[in-house]
Amino acid sequence: MVMKADEIGKLLIRRKMLRFGDFLLTSGKRSSIYVDLRPLPSFPEEFRLLAEEISDGIGEGDAGICGVAVGGLPLATAVSMILSRPLIYVRKEKKEHGTMSKLEGEVNMERYVVIDDVATTGGSLLRAVRTVRERGADVVDAWVVIDRVQGARESLEKEGVRLNSLATLPDIVRAIYEDLSDKERSYASRYLMEVRY
Repeated sequence: MVMKADEIGKLLIRRKMLRFGDFLLTSGKRSSIYVDLRPLPSFPEEFRLLAEEISDGIGEGDAGICGVAVGGLPLATAVSMILSRPLIYVRKEKKEHGTMSKLEGEVNMERYVVIDDVATTGGSLLRAVRTVRERGADVVDAWVVIDRVQGARESLEKEGVRLNSLATLPDIVRAIYEDLSDKERSYASRYLMEVRY
């Protein structure tokens, strides 16, 4: 099954993972829409559905799975189990104790697919790609549930990595626009003007 933008949007609205207002994103940018997929594992049915969609998108192959902590790690874990592939993950910041490693797990594959929840500028994904490459493996594909279309694709392309997403945020917003309240629509319109996609 391939989920459409409106189905993903309705899922996010239903589970309060898509919010409208004035938000400061991890990238440092401000936005009138915030996507928070961290609660996703609390809803096993939807969580499984999105993990299966990403797994189907990755398809056959022999690449391992690399999660980006924090948001991408649960998804990457689910995908690695569905596809029976080895899992590693990149920490948000380097540990200051123990092995002080940025990367956890055994790098025992030649290639990895990096998975995160949402892409904005691509900073977290790029950090993960570079960390995996520093350990001697390659990355050519990255997957997210939602691409905010704010530079991540272009940043990753410069590093030779293709960004794949289940949907883009502009497509989701357009697909659910008529279902929004007047106030939410005003924020949605502002967001669509910001991204000009």
